[in-house]
Amino acid sequence: MKRKQATLTTEILLLIASFLFLFPVLYLLMMSFKHPGIFYKPLKFPDRLYLDYYRQTLNVELLRSLNNTVLVTIGGLGLTILVASMAGYMLSRRKERLFRWTFFLIVTGLIIPSIGALIPLFKLMVHLQLINTRTALVLLYTASHIPFATFLYSAFTKSVPRELEEAAHIDGCGMFRMYWSIIFPLLLPATGTFILTNVYGLWNDFLTPLIFLNSPEKMTLMPMIVRYMFNEQSINMGPVFAISVLAATPLVVLFVFTQKYMLKGLVVGSVKG
Repeated sequence: MKRKQATLTTEILLLIASFLFLFPVLYLLMMSFKHPGIFYKPLKFPDRLYLDYYRQTLNVELLRSLNNTVLVTIGGLGLTILVASMAGYMLSRRKERLFRWTFFLIVTGLIIPSIGALIPLFKLMVHLQLINTRTALVLLYTASHIPFATFLYSAFTKSVPRELEEAAHIDGCGMFRMYWSIIFPLLLPATGTFILTNVYGLWNDFLTPLIFLNSPEKMTLMPMIVRYMFNEQSINMGPVFAISVLAATPLVVLFVFTQKYMLKGLVVGSVKG
């Protein structure tokens, strides 16, 4: 009897916690469908689906910003995966002091606050003539995520049996082919874990494009949402809620369909084979 009561109490507490986590999402959806007559009555539910905010935001500017966000997100994640997976593989297999110190220096990047490096990074991008380019965002995202990705791939590589590499080496497999054909496919759980834990930060990044981009044609989604908040006459919050829903939808769909792979990858990476 006491066990049933404890279980019921736990379930009630979990339901309350779930509602608290879901409330901001529900509030965002509700506000995006409220017409101006009741918009500033926060506790009043919409009496009909008001779609004008979505019509205002579904334009060429939104699609261009969405395309820019997709490009820099895929570019940053892809380049990081390519560099960090090779670095993690090599640094986990080599035991020489030089490689150990190299790994230590790379992982040290985890403790350096990114905001403290904005000024030197800005000067570097000016010197390289990459200001106001999507290439700058891709390189910055890659540099900021390589320490964590290298650490993650190095930990996963240690769970890969060395016998596979020895057998491939006997068959005449070179280093690069061994990495690309044998090691990298075995690191897919690490790749999935890295993507799912970092795609949200890149997609929702506001500060980096605001600093390194100055052209509306190159701007990503998050700075554009802030632009919708303000105009010369007033603060227009309706379209902000609508565009926030549109911007968050791809990430919600991605999480719903891939969360089990992220959990599986975390479990696999925690056990050394």
